[in-house]
Amino acid sequence: MTTNTIFEFYKLLEKDNISFAYRGSFSNNVLTMVTQLFKENLGEEHDRLRNKLSFLMIESFQNISRYTEKEEVILLDETSEFFMTRNVGDIFYIISANLINNDKIPSVREKLERVNTLDKSELNKLYREVLTNKQINEKGGAGLGFIEMVRKTRGKLPFDFVEVDDKQSMFFMQIELSASSEEEITTTDSIPLNDAKQIQKLISKENILMLHKGDFSSEAVEPLLRMFEENMQNVSLKKHKKIFHFLVEILQNISKHSFTIDGKHEGIFQLGYENGKFHIGTGNFIANHEILYFKNLIESVNSKTKDELNELYRKYLREGKETKTGSAGLGLIDLARETDDNIIYDFNEINSDYSFFSLTVNF
Repeated sequence: MTTNTIFEFYKLLEKDNISFAYRGSFSNNVLTMVTQLFKENLGEEHDRLRNKLSFLMIESFQNISRYTEKEEVILLDETSEFFMTRNVGDIFYIISANLINNDKIPSVREKLERVNTLDKSELNKLYREVLTNKQINEKGGAGLGFIEMVRKTRGKLPFDFVEVDDKQSMFFMQIELSASSEEEITTTDSIPLNDAKQIQKLISKENILMLHKGDFSSEAVEPLLRMFEENMQNVSLKKHKKIFHFLVEILQNISKHSFTIDGKHEGIFQLGYENGKFHIGTGNFIANHEILYFKNLIESVNSKTKDELNELYRKYLREGKETKTGSAGLGLIDLARETDDNIIYDFNEINSDYSFFSLTVNF
């Protein structure tokens, strides 16, 4: 993970009001937290979508469980299960990707192509037929999940199979739900599935476990922290406490000190793991007139030894020293005390008023 990667993700997700991507253990607790994250970021104008969106997320999670071919994930790789939710304009997207045996592709393809060609009355008829079919297979569900997805969205289910080798492929599927009306979503309105495949490829390449882009209010930060705790049970207690401390510090820093646009503290957060180290990356807007101050501050803490940083940290606490950015200086000193390497940062100018501030730490 690099600062360039963070900015690359920002550009890929620039139009998203909120987006979340996840690779790891697909437990019920994680599902609950993902749905909560989106619910708390929905405005009043989207009230009618809350339950429907939660239902479709559950169906997507179950689809991963139903069709995945990995019995147990020990190490994450490019074929690890992938889940993503996005809101762009008036459309919400739920994307899943999982490994599937190539010999099962014809059956899955046939089910999806069938539901994608049926109108509302035909879907309802097929739904009743499947429910009364006593030969429904628990693993495949005779396509019941696909039928439900199309009935709820009144749209189609874009899908694709990307071959991994002669035995297995990655199965991509995208659910699309319109917030503005009950009308069917057309292909000209929606984001193509290839976008999701590009994001999944980059996330795998950069060994990212979790990514979130949106408004970093205190309400949005809380489910992210709980999701982290759920997915890090195998980490030693000492390491777990350190990572959690970093997460709190960094996420709150975005919430408190980022440049506000339309009343929002928009930012992007990434958590990755590679070569025995965790990597945290963040990106948020910063006023151009504050760039020099932050550059000097980071360079200063990067130049100090651990002993010097510890002494400086104690001095800040003793004197209650304030900076023109509040607690930001103390937070950066605290990060530098605990990280294995220097704090890496970059600034990409967006316009004459503000820039995109990227930061990564390793530990």
